[in-house]
Amino acid sequence: MSVIFKTKIDATINTNALNPSEAKALATTLELLNYQDTETYTRTKSSLTNQSTPPVFTNALAQKLYYHPEIYADQTQGLEFVASWFPLVNNAYYPDKKSSELLVTFLKFSLSLFTSNTITEQLKTRVFDVIKLLVHSPSAASVPLTQFLIDTVFDTRDSNSSAFIVQQCLKHDILNGLYYVCDKNQTYTAHYFTIQQSFVNHFQEGNWEALITKIHDIIPVGKTQKPGAYNLVAAWFSFDLAQFYATNLEFTTAALRAIKERFLFIEDHCTALLHIKTTEGLYPLIKTLGSKTWDSGDVLVFSTLDTNIPQSQVDACYLRFLDWLTVDGSSNFYTEAFKDHGNTILSNSNTATLPAECIPFWFEKCHPKTGVVSQTEAYNTLFYKLLIENTKHTLPTLRLDHSDFQITGEFLITTVFQIQHNLKAWLEPFKTSGIENPLNQFLVLAFYDAREALLTLYNEADCEVLQTYALALAHTATEASDTIKTNNLPLLVSILSTLCVQSGNYTRVNEIWALKNIDPVIKDQCNTFAQSHYINIETPLHLNVIQAWYNFLGDYYYSLTTEAVWVSNMLKTQGLRTGLYFNSLEDDTTFFLNKAINRIVHFHKKSKQKQVQNSVFTMIASQIETYLSDVLEILKKDKLDQNTVLFLQNYSCDETFGFKNNTTLSTIIQSCYSFHFKEAPTPEINILREHGQLSKIDTKDIPIDQTTITTVLHNLEHYKTEGVCETTLLQVLHTKIDALKSWLSQNDSGIETQYIQALYMTLLDPDLAPETPLETYGNLCRQLFVQLAKGSDMAMSYALGLKAMAHSGAYADPLKTTLLQVVTDLNT
Repeated sequence: MSVIFKTKIDATINTNALNPSEAKALATTLELLNYQDTETYTRTKSSLTNQSTPPVFTNALAQKLYYHPEIYADQTQGLEFVASWFPLVNNAYYPDKKSSELLVTFLKFSLSLFTSNTITEQLKTRVFDVIKLLVHSPSAASVPLTQFLIDTVFDTRDSNSSAFIVQQCLKHDILNGLYYVCDKNQTYTAHYFTIQQSFVNHFQEGNWEALITKIHDIIPVGKTQKPGAYNLVAAWFSFDLAQFYATNLEFTTAALRAIKERFLFIEDHCTALLHIKTTEGLYPLIKTLGSKTWDSGDVLVFSTLDTNIPQSQVDACYLRFLDWLTVDGSSNFYTEAFKDHGNTILSNSNTATLPAECIPFWFEKCHPKTGVVSQTEAYNTLFYKLLIENTKHTLPTLRLDHSDFQITGEFLITTVFQIQHNLKAWLEPFKTSGIENPLNQFLVLAFYDAREALLTLYNEADCEVLQTYALALAHTATEASDTIKTNNLPLLVSILSTLCVQSGNYTRVNEIWALKNIDPVIKDQCNTFAQSHYINIETPLHLNVIQAWYNFLGDYYYSLTTEAVWVSNMLKTQGLRTGLYFNSLEDDTTFFLNKAINRIVHFHKKSKQKQVQNSVFTMIASQIETYLSDVLEILKKDKLDQNTVLFLQNYSCDETFGFKNNTTLSTIIQSCYSFHFKEAPTPEINILREHGQLSKIDTKDIPIDQTTITTVLHNLEHYKTEGVCETTLLQVLHTKIDALKSWLSQNDSGIETQYIQALYMTLLDPDLAPETPLETYGNLCRQLFVQLAKGSDMAMSYALGLKAMAHSGAYADPLKTTLLQVVTDLNT
């Protein structure tokens, strides 16, 4: 500046016209310019008689230094002139308003030269160093210079000048931070470069629409992968700008269009405007994106969204994305937009972001009969990972109505697929495509989740359709991977177990049971299912079920207990129930029992023969003995014919294979043999009854001896046929229970077992139930039974038998309640 000052400015300064404060300020500025050797400086300094005078840089003095239009006549000289201001401006000696306006006029006029290669980079840098200081200064230059820069940035007609100013502003960090405005009190107030009402008032005359339109115009302008005007302006985006878009939604469409053009033509994915939000957290551009019809550009924009946007504001975008994939015969699947961006959207999504509507979309696009191969492969892979993989046998939680929604099987059946009434036709195409089809794996999850509701959602015919579907899928798993088997076979068996809940259809039971041969993962599950049908105390027994038990005994034996494994449980727990069942039958079943006992003894003998070779046969033999003991102990002796009893007696006494080591079973068989082949003794008590002497004897004097005990036993076994209920002697046994137990324990003829069995049968006689004429006799029988049976080896078996009979439905409520009370008494 020294040259320009000497030649252009120095002669114009009249120091005589300066007051002391101005003179002090002038001297300071000349010192900053290193101009102390000039006459002007000497004259100015000599005029300062009071060195303590404070410097005051007035507008008049500012104009003497800065307002020189003649210098600007030469543009290069003018730029040199502006660059020379740096020491002054850097020390807060700013141009006045008139000089600032002249500077702006000069810069506008000189832009062409300024942007050319004629001006050195060094000079350009020096000029913009001054401009930066002035823009961010509390001076009259701040607003006009800023206005000039902003206008140039937005001037898309002169792209060269605009680009130049943008790059210089980015380089020198201008139009960022603070600018200053002079208020009516001539005080400078700081304002941020942020789009708010004051900013719009200062630089756009309060016209928001004009400013927004200009922003839209510059968004798609610039060079590929290089920062431009948009990057500069993005720093201004604010809550207020977002609020403008939120209340003027017509502008958001234009904004989205400009953003898409930038993405496509400049390949710049700067998403600052896309992600603006209001103070309430609303993203107005995202809202508009979710409400419009999409093109490929919208897919590109959606793929760049910030993952921190609240999911409720993105939900609609996912729906529009699905619409875009569906329109025009799904032709968008083949576009570069889907290949480059749509596929990425799905791959990067998860169940926390996907809408529930993606399920019907997936099933439509990948339907076994109507799906297009290329789409089917792509979508099945994507949705398998999103909806099935790592689900741990649960349906996903997806988005529905802007909330997280746990998808349920019933929701899918009734709302999504709507297959309550057309199940067979709907399932048929899926049935043939096998378990490897991800759609079928998802359907398995759905039916598994809804399994408790299936019996109410579907009638018997549809349940049969569903069972056939599940069985077919299970069989296709033979060629599937271990992962598919492990994930799906247990679910299929659970579905089938739920649907095949009614007893009686043993053909279907066996079909489901046979699935265990497909893979070990469901072996235990299938065996448990079979046991639940073949051993079900909640349903009445039938001969065909008992016959099946004895048939599967062969499978159990020959497989060394690995097949029909539930037979073990049957042998250990169902003996009493078997005996009670045959006791309840009026038909002659001696032939069936003869065949059954022969078969059971046959496998006992074979087990005894081979027990030395393998200890498992010892276990089978023991289980068979348990079963026979339970059956024969409770079975009425007249239910067996003499040939069967003789066969049992002979086998029991066999030194090699018999039951001589099982005292309980041997005793029971001996009792049966005695019943069929020995004449029952004539009780002496009959003589007393004939002479009417029993009623005359005090009951406490009646002894617990052979006569009393056998008389009561005879009465218990024949009260129905003889029509006599001997309550007196029964009361004697009840009151002298300790003596009775002692006598029975010393007698090894099996009479104790006979007593308990006879008393057990009275419990089941409706004629002795509460609220009947014979209630007293029945009560005494129940009390004596509990006293004798409680704590015995058979107490648990009797309790199980009584419980089963109580729940069989054969008895009225009073007797049912009484039987359950006996069970409680036995167990406590």
